[in-house]
Amino acid sequence: MNENIAPYIIKEINEIPMVLNRHLRSIHNIKYHKRDDFYNLKLRMDNFIEKKSDKRFFIMPGLRGVGKTTLLFQCYEYLIKQKDIPISDILYLSCDFINSISPTNIREIIETYLKTVHNTTPRLLNKPVFVFLDEVHYDKTWALNAKIIYDQSPNIFMIFTGSSSLHLNYNADTARRVVTYPILPLNYSQHLKLKYGYTSNISDNLINLIFKDEIESAQEKEEKINEDLINLQDYVESDWDDYFRYGSFCSTLNEIYKEDIISSLWSTISKIITNDIASVYNLNRISQENVYRVLLLLASQKPGQISQNKVASSLGKSTSTINHIFEILEKTQLLFHYQAYGGSNKKARKSWKYYIATASLKNSINEKFGNTSINQHDYNGILLENMIASTLFNLNQSQKIPRFNTYYDSSNGGVDFIIQKEFETAIPIEVGLGKKNNKQIKKAMNKFGSNHGILISNRTKKIEEKNGIVYITPKTFSFI
Repeated sequence: MNENIAPYIIKEINEIPMVLNRHLRSIHNIKYHKRDDFYNLKLRMDNFIEKKSDKRFFIMPGLRGVGKTTLLFQCYEYLIKQKDIPISDILYLSCDFINSISPTNIREIIETYLKTVHNTTPRLLNKPVFVFLDEVHYDKTWALNAKIIYDQSPNIFMIFTGSSSLHLNYNADTARRVVTYPILPLNYSQHLKLKYGYTSNISDNLINLIFKDEIESAQEKEEKINEDLINLQDYVESDWDDYFRYGSFCSTLNEIYKEDIISSLWSTISKIITNDIASVYNLNRISQENVYRVLLLLASQKPGQISQNKVASSLGKSTSTINHIFEILEKTQLLFHYQAYGGSNKKARKSWKYYIATASLKNSINEKFGNTSINQHDYNGILLENMIASTLFNLNQSQKIPRFNTYYDSSNGGVDFIIQKEFETAIPIEVGLGKKNNKQIKKAMNKFGSNHGILISNRTKKIEEKNGIVYITPKTFSFI
């Protein structure tokens, strides 16, 4: 038992119920709406309480600012207010803060809690308790320690949050015990639900539209949503444009000034680098500065214009150093890439296309540091490509559908993206603003033998299909 943290545990157990409203309400005292992830966790907690399932170990990896901590507090509130669980039977702690009090690990935290509050050990615990630990990546051995606790007691229900690389840090032994719920940046549907309490239910229809060319149900849902938004209280027409440039993060939903949003998003990036990345990967100050420089350089470029070798040359660093930084940024999912479509030789020869986690993060970096030197139209096109890339990446992480692969077309004048499920025909996707023609899509459909293609552009006002080409507005696509 770690006696140094015992008083802090007692203090938190007593204080959390008294400050719960502060964590679950906006500055205007409006209670936050719940995202779909909460209802998944609610079902899991109910099943544990009612002994319908032995699943009792869950992790929620995700970027800072996407709402992981709020989810934990919503689970906490649900247990005490709707399930009548005593506050002494719920432990919420933030590992980044407790680590500043005393070096410890999650096994010590849980054992100290049980000894101090319940006068027992994991093995002897004879009642259900709930342990919600935030930012567990500060314990580099969290997976092993969680496995030990899990194996010692069937009465401990655990939810852990951490950086996006959290799921990479456990072994096969732990993986058999844990259920992973990635908490992703907000799509536009989630944005509307959290900001206005509006539920759209169009995501599955759009997925079927893109992968199966099922158009009618998606058209009906889109028409209803557009009608609903006209009559939605407090909704303004510019809301989607603001989401496009500054959205995707719960932490900015209630900000009204653009400079505050940009500052908040940059703070998110800074904390990921100086807190999460630095602690997990033992980066010194100089290495952290190199990470900042790489991100700034990538944010200012169009995807595909710059490779790791070019970044190394531009920053005067070794290729191995830059490769390591790219690897870290991808593990934390501040960055992701797509490979060229084709056989293994083409994939090996062609450079990867890199994208920032969300268009809003890319935009916040550029606006903060004045990197937007090209004209507004071209810049919006680059942001839109990043948004579509992010949407496809997050869809793959969401576990809504069987995994699929996303590529870019490296041929001259090729389409922006190619998506393909295993053993199925490739589907080309082209992205653009203004009077985007369909020549590239037609060429790609013929080349890959595709049954249909997707053109995401503002040249159309609604979902429609002509000659096998499905036209979707950027706004509608962002509901996926």
